[in-house]
This record gives sequence, structure tokens and C-alpha cells, in this order.
Amino acid sequence: MAQNTFYTLHNMKKILLSLLLPASVWAQTGAIQRHDMSHVAVKQSHHAQRATAYNPDLRPFYHGVASGDPLTDRVIIWTRVTPDSSVTATTISGTWKMATDTGLTNIVEQGTFTTDTAADYTVKVDVTGLSAGTTYYYNFTVDGRNSLTGRTKTLPTGSPDHLRFAVVSCSNYEAGFFNGFGRIAERNDLDAVIHLGDYIYEYEHGAYGDTTLATRNHENFETVTLPQYRSRYSLYRLDEDLMRAHQQQPFICVWDDHESSNDSYKDGAENHDAATEGAWADRKAASKRAYFEWIPIREGASESIYRNFEYGDLANLVMLDTRLEGREEQILDVTDPNMYAPNRTMLGDTQHNWFTNELDQSTQKWKLIGNQVIFAQLQVGFAGALTGQTAAEVESMFLDIWDGYPAERLNIIHHIDDNNIDNVVFLTGDFHSTFAFDIADTVVDENNYYAPVANYDASTGAGSQAVEFATPSITSANFDENLDAASAAYLEAQINTALPSPYPPYNPNPHMKYTDLDRHGYFILDVLPDSVTANWYFVDSINISTAGQAFASAWRTRDGENHLVQSVESAEKTVQDTPAPDQPQQSSTGVEEQENIAVFNVYPNPVNEMLSLQLGVNTNEVITIQVVGLRGEILQNRQQEMGIGIYDLQFDFSNYPVGTYFVVLKGNNWSQTEKVIKQ
Repeated sequence: MAQNTFYTLHNMKKILLSLLLPASVWAQTGAIQRHDMSHVAVKQSHHAQRATAYNPDLRPFYHGVASGDPLTDRVIIWTRVTPDSSVTATTISGTWKMATDTGLTNIVEQGTFTTDTAADYTVKVDVTGLSAGTTYYYNFTVDGRNSLTGRTKTLPTGSPDHLRFAVVSCSNYEAGFFNGFGRIAERNDLDAVIHLGDYIYEYEHGAYGDTTLATRNHENFETVTLPQYRSRYSLYRLDEDLMRAHQQQPFICVWDDHESSNDSYKDGAENHDAATEGAWADRKAASKRAYFEWIPIREGASESIYRNFEYGDLANLVMLDTRLEGREEQILDVTDPNMYAPNRTMLGDTQHNWFTNELDQSTQKWKLIGNQVIFAQLQVGFAGALTGQTAAEVESMFLDIWDGYPAERLNIIHHIDDNNIDNVVFLTGDFHSTFAFDIADTVVDENNYYAPVANYDASTGAGSQAVEFATPSITSANFDENLDAASAAYLEAQINTALPSPYPPYNPNPHMKYTDLDRHGYFILDVLPDSVTANWYFVDSINISTAGQAFASAWRTRDGENHLVQSVESAEKTVQDTPAPDQPQQSSTGVEEQENIAVFNVYPNPVNEMLSLQLGVNTNEVITIQVVGLRGEILQNRQQEMGIGIYDLQFDFSNYPVGTYFVVLKGNNWSQTEKVIKQ
């Protein structure tokens, strides 16, 4: 492990909640146990899990379509073409078109594409020659079969009067259903979805969060190699709600840590063991490659993801990389003087200079900063008095966020202040919970963890230089799931309230204006010339697939004020876009034969040990699955009752000699064969 002393975010939150509770509640919750992060190799012979309904009408575009990184004259469109069989698949060719109507008759751009196994059969086209501020519809075609029709939108020029974004992060497949994405898909007035990272989770089945809460499972391996990352993205992108969100909205994405490994930084990660998992550089390269293949992002030669998007003169959306670009290794001790070194960096010098230059040179009224981890000071050291720990010990548990890079954070805040830069709004993910902060130089004395300082007035907002909105998770475990709902509600009640005995009667986080610790969802960011407002929406449940959601709260910063006030729910745009159709356009190939099964992926192939077979089933029957040698010998033979859905199966090839093998699937009056190479 790069850092054996790290806690997972899951347990960090457990600790925070427990520390903030009064002694009576602490006694009821029990002791906090350190999570064993040692890597365990799993060699389970098989694993299957029905994930979501399987739609054979999408063939061969089972993963849907997506768009992203819109500019005024161009946008990335994406799909993935699943070969009919990995036995014969080589290069696949097709066409794409872009139109201004849902029927795709008013075509403005069109072209051809090719893809193959080197790109994991993904397709990305940077469509140019488009008009600014325009809604478009697009699709792909292979062998007469059409993909879903997608909807996208280019950036406006001039002076837009209303921008709307959905802001999301942290969608753990095993934690629950992606209902938040489903609700975002239903909105018809968004300019884009801003995704702040943790698009996938890298852990093996059951290794992250509270496994007793899991409603669906993925493969029994941790993603380390390129085939494993590709397999994980494939599974996530088969989720119906995520697929619909991508179909209906353009995405602007950055990665956080779980797209590579937990608590990653430039040169390593907490959840990476070089002795058993190989060089970090190789794993990082594999994670980046899979990300660029499966996410609709414009890929540059440097593989950097920090970039900006200018929405006329109203907003400049700046997307940062606080993980892999330049972050130094986390220091886990607030008493270590190296943590306060003036040159210590999360962004890296090049990105830091680019960021401050964007702040200086931006002519847009609002500077929106897409940022993975909590930027505002988060004060928890006071809780040491209750738990028998020192304040420093408690603070040392929360140093993967900007609190662990205080000099660079202060440099950014001072840069905003010294240059009189107004209207900076940080948009943050990662923490799985909802927060709204004023951002000031320092709000409490870091030396004694009790005394507020004079340069911030919580009642008026004086001293605040910027604001921050943090989005809850789509599904990743938050406080009530890590502990219990009553304790989470207790902590929420303490926000902006004097702490009870034995604490001194003051609020240790006066700049924290709003929090919700136990609900999942997203927020809608409304950008107007006179204000920016975050509107939080929470789904009814993640344990079942449901359409229910509710508005919770709204907080606003006004032009030139740089601090938060509570607001009312923002009104939708007056103009609503027409949604893309639910089903693909009719195929030109005539009547399609009934498809019983589709194999989305055979990973890895060639295989060393564990083979993952990802498939969709369009039948209700007992299916026989065999691993067969080159001479016809049956090496594994299973019979499994399957219903309509998507499944992951795993096969152990570790004891087989190098050579060629076949996975044969048989049902009633049909069969399908996949060739596998053991190396």
C-alpha cells in the first residue's frame, strides 16, 4: 500500500459523524473499526448478477450514445459497437449523422467511422461546423442498424440570460440504482451535466462501503489492468438510467480517484500495492486510456483533463484535475511541517498557473470551478476533546481534501482577494454529501481548533471571497448508510448552532451554510446575470428503481457579493428542448431474427487467470455454459437459470495450459461461441 494509515472515504465519514456526536450518542454507536485495505486476490469460479433490463432493440449499440465537451461550433459524440461475436470481429465500419430535428431529416453534418479492438470498439467523433447555442440530434448506423438518437447542445455566444447545469458525482454500482441519472435525463432545459468524478469504482465485489446495503453486484476483481477498467465501464454504461442521461444531455466530465484507485495522486494511490499490482505508472495509464475510450471527452496529446468552457459573457466553466495531474502524496499528520510548505501542491505548478490565469483573464461574469474535493476549510479538530484524541489526530483523518494542501488553497483565496475577482463559485463532488460554504481566508484558528478568527463574519458574509456547492452522491454510501439516520439527523441539526457541552459554545464551521448527510441525488445550478443558485434534489430511494424525487433546498450568491443566502427553488427555463426518442429509428435491414443472447465483453482476452463474460439475456430459460478445449474436451460445465437481464459471469483459467479455448453458451434451439486465448 502507498499509505497503510489511510481510511477509505467510507470510514472517514463514519469517524467524522461519530466524532461530532455528543457522548450519549457516541456510546450508542460503538467503536469505529479501522478498515483493512490490504489487497486480497479473489479467485471465485463464477459470479452472476442481474443488473437491469436488457433491450435487444439496441443491437449492436447496447451501451447507447453520449455526447460531451461542447464548444460553440463542435461537440464530441460517442457510442460503442458490440461485435456479434468476438470470434470473427476485426474492424467495424459505420456512419453517423447530426441534425436539428428528432427525426434526423434536417442533416447538418454526417460522416463515417471505423473502430476495432484497439479502441474497445468505442467510437468518438468530434463533430465540427455547428452553430452556437443550438440543440442537435444525432445517431450512428452499422450494417443498417441504428443507435439510439442522442440529444446535445453547443455553447452559446453573446449574452445568454439563463444557463442550467446538473451537477453530479460518485455513482457506485454496488451501492444502489442510479435513479438520480434517470431524473436528470427527464429534464429538457439543461445546458450540460457537470460530472465531478468517481464515475466508476475500482474495487472488487463487496470491498467498498457497507456491503449489506448492496442491491446489485459487479465482477469479483479490482480494476488494475486495461481490460478490467474496460469491463467496469462497460457494466456501468449498460445501466438504463445512466444510458438515458447520456442520451439526453451533453456531459462535461473530470475524473476523481476511483476512476484509477482510491485516494490517488500523481505518483501513486492508497489503494495500490506495487508489489502485487505492478507499477503505478502502468495502472494510471490503463485507467486513463479506458476513461478516454468510454467518456465523451476531447482527448489531447498530453492526456490532461483541465480545461474551460466559455458560455458567452455569462459564465466560464473551469474544470480542474486535483488527482492525477500534479497532486503530491497526501500527508497524514497535521503536525508535520511539510504539510504547510509554501510550494506544496494539489494542482501542480503548470495547472495552478493556468488556473489563476483563467481567473485573471476571464471576461465572463461568473467563474464556475469544477473541482473534485472539498475546497473550503472543514473544521473537525474540536471533537478530539470528546473522544480522547488530540485535535491534531482528528484533523489528520481529513487530509485528502484541500485541508491537506493549505498553502496552495490560501494562495488561491488570496489571489482572488488581491485581484478583486468577484463571482467565483466552486462546484465539488467526492464527499457523498451535500454542503454549501462561504469561502474565506480562515474561519477558525488552526492552532487551537476552538477560536474563530476575525476575518470572516458569518452573519453578514463579510470576508468571504467565493462560495462552494457540493453535490451528494448518486449512490455512494453517505452518513445514514455508514452509521444510522438518527445520528446523521442529529449532526445536521448542529449546523450553524452552538455546540453542546463539553464544547465551548461556538460553531466550529460558521461558513457552512447548509448540509444534508443522508440523501442521494444531485443539484441544479442556475446561472443568471444577477445570481447563481444551487437547487438540491434528492431521490426517494437507491435500493429500488424509482422515479420519485423531491426538492430540498436552494442557496444563492448574488453578483458581486461572494457569499451565500438561502433562496427559493429556481424556475425552469422558459424554452424547453424536445427530448430524443426512447427507441432507435427503424432498422433498414428488414425483419430482425430473434436474439436470445448478446455477449458485450469477454475480458481479458487473452486471459491469464480470471475471465469475465458480460452478457445480455433476452429469454427465460436454463442456459448451459461450457469452457471447451481446442480438441473438444469440456473443461467447465454449468447450467444456470436466467431471466431477461444483464449478467457478469467469471471463469477461472489459472490452471489451464497456454492455448485456445472456447466459451459455449447453449439454450433451447440456439448456441453461441466465444473464442478465448490463454497466455
